[in-house]
Amino acid sequence: MEHKSKVRTGFSEFSKNLYENTKHKILKELNASEDDWNNPKWQLKNRISNVDEISKYINLTEEEYDNIKRVSEKYRFAITPYYFSLIDFDNPNCPIRLQSIPDVKELDESGELDPMNEEQSNPSGRITRRYPNKLIINVTNACPMYCRHCQRRRLIGNFDKNTSQEDIDTSIEFIRKHETIREVLITGGDAILLSNDRLEDIFNKLSKIPHVEVIRVGTRTLATLPFRIDDELALLLRKYRVQLSTQFNHACEITPEAVRAIDILVDHGVPVRNQMVLLHNVNDDKYCIQKTNEELHKYRVINYYLFHPKDIKSTKHFQVDISKGMEIMKHLEGRTSGMCKPTYVYNAPGGLGKVPLVPMENIERCENGYKLTTWENKTITKDLE
Repeated sequence: MEHKSKVRTGFSEFSKNLYENTKHKILKELNASEDDWNNPKWQLKNRISNVDEISKYINLTEEEYDNIKRVSEKYRFAITPYYFSLIDFDNPNCPIRLQSIPDVKELDESGELDPMNEEQSNPSGRITRRYPNKLIINVTNACPMYCRHCQRRRLIGNFDKNTSQEDIDTSIEFIRKHETIREVLITGGDAILLSNDRLEDIFNKLSKIPHVEVIRVGTRTLATLPFRIDDELALLLRKYRVQLSTQFNHACEITPEAVRAIDILVDHGVPVRNQMVLLHNVNDDKYCIQKTNEELHKYRVINYYLFHPKDIKSTKHFQVDISKGMEIMKHLEGRTSGMCKPTYVYNAPGGLGKVPLVPMENIERCENGYKLTTWENKTITKDLE
């Protein structure tokens, strides 16, 4: 309890004061209103995307200014005013800052541009297919905020671009011709940045394919642009029984605004699953992971995956050893609800798929059966059947 209490959430007084103070500065600078702030189109139009805009709200040192400028000339960044208002600039290890502000460590270009071999896993249109019964359609490269650990940073480029209608239709035609495909994930970029009309066109066409049983959509808007989630969008998702995957990496991203978005979706019957990424200095701490997952559970979000970070070019500073993830998973055993324990997975390079990482010290084969170790390190035996 003592350790968990030190993990900042979006509901703490510190977080709420930080948010309101920065929000006030931004609204004053842009001569904007509360209605503007709550408008997702206004948020996207006014994304903070260069170091001079950051300097309007925060006093950067000369070194910080130069470093951000150098990195941003190589790798584009953009942050919604909402997400920017969650940053604690007095803390160099603020989880929001590390995920959104360019870091000079990104100039270390070790790693791979496409570690998952997505470019070679595309049979048609804008598809990524690693498994026989499911695939991805990439519908845009645009995101409300460009995560510094993004697995598809090679696609960010210099401007936002949605996938052409022709490529989407070609992708859907491929699915129609391959009856083994039962599940389709619409992602990007952030799929929810498409208009409702474009989303409905995709959902409608997929729903008419008899062998497509599940449609999913991937989005981080709940954490970075929660105002995009409204009743109209939730009703659209419910109409086509679309399931939603999101990404909260730290409890400080779980704010009243984010929970409002979660409530709209869940109240309309849209399942929400979280896919967290294990990131050095952001959340590679067992108490942080426990607190974040318990917050998500409290607000009816299903803890789905804890992803080991991929070896993406210029993201070496986010890497952790697998032993750290295993330590975290071992800690969660018995100390929190089973619904607060995601599956820890490693994405095998070259597009070979997900490998679940499970602590194996809990089970040991012995002469007449198995020796099992509980979360309290007590041992029991289970005879062979």
